[in-house]
Amino acid sequence: MDFLDLLPFLREQPAFVQRIAIDVFPFVVALILILLLRVILTAILLRPLRVLVRRSASDIDDRLLEASVSPLRLAVVGFSLILVTFLFAFDIEVKEIALTVGRALLISAMFFAIVRWFEVVTLRPEAFARITGWTIPERLLPFLNTLVKFLIIALGAIFVLQELHFDVAALIASLGVVGIGISLASQNTVSNMFGFAAIVSDNPFKVGDFIRTPTLSGIVESVGVRSTRVRQLDQALLTVPNNQLTDAVVLNLSRMEKRRFDVTLTFTYSTTADQMRQAIAEIRELLQNTDDVDPESVIVHFVDFDSSSLNVRVIAQVLLTDWKEFTARKETVFLEVMGIVERLGIDFAFPSQSVYIESTPETHSPPQTLETQTETTQAPPDMEPDDTKGSDQR
Repeated sequence: MDFLDLLPFLREQPAFVQRIAIDVFPFVVALILILLLRVILTAILLRPLRVLVRRSASDIDDRLLEASVSPLRLAVVGFSLILVTFLFAFDIEVKEIALTVGRALLISAMFFAIVRWFEVVTLRPEAFARITGWTIPERLLPFLNTLVKFLIIALGAIFVLQELHFDVAALIASLGVVGIGISLASQNTVSNMFGFAAIVSDNPFKVGDFIRTPTLSGIVESVGVRSTRVRQLDQALLTVPNNQLTDAVVLNLSRMEKRRFDVTLTFTYSTTADQMRQAIAEIRELLQNTDDVDPESVIVHFVDFDSSSLNVRVIAQVLLTDWKEFTARKETVFLEVMGIVERLGIDFAFPSQSVYIESTPETHSPPQTLETQTETTQAPPDMEPDDTKGSDQR
């Protein structure tokens, strides 16, 4: 096509102006044509599809169509670029570049559409279980959705680079070397990400649970890809790397089905055998008839002669997991036990020590003067018992 015949006024211009016009004019016309085709083809394709999806009751098709608008426009640009290369007599080099870029745009539009459609559909536990037969925790879905999107984008980038005649194998090898350096520099971050996957898949705790480890205890507020936030009892907020939680022994107190009631009652040595039998029987009966106490778990026995007390071990399982309710029930039981002990006339023992002070009279003293010359006093607290023997004898 001779553009000078279409534009006669250019023949009156200098030769270099004519040359520039001949080179630039096709590109300007091609750009205008691409923009027009983009608008026209997009309108032609989208209008009947919008009418069709409005007839359905589901909103998924509407969302899929809206997600397809941007990829469709990108695909139209690529298609228009390929089309104009056949309408104008470009140089062979220009034509090859235009065709390559057009095909790359079409490939990019295809993977762009897949990503947008995946954002609409996403992974759902019921759909994933129906397709694969595997059940995945709902908390793992954001991580898996991001991973799938990254894989789609990476795969699309490989196809586009191949279309642009890049050496993908060499590029991947170079990225592998760079990736080794990055992985060595960010190994803690990578281990935290795997720790997040382990926390979500094993599900040792969830948000709202009260956990305890050798280094912390508190309520879990959030579980992130890199770290977990725990609110301590003093209301301080701890940010813990996930790899430390996966390597630690985690005690989840929120998942207790019942709590253990375990206490040792100490009675004085003045308690008689009958009093002990009566106390044990009444305490056992009390626990077996107490609400929220498993009667099969009640253990009340006289277990030990301690140095300053007679010990009775009381064990039971309380069917209350809430700490406030458990402590309230514990208080009620303790008060009832105190009433039983007081009614039976038994005294509670406490750690104590008895000191016996002995005074030996002198053999040469006459018996009648022993009482008048001998008096016994208690040793002061800082004096050893052996030092008090005969210390007050005059």
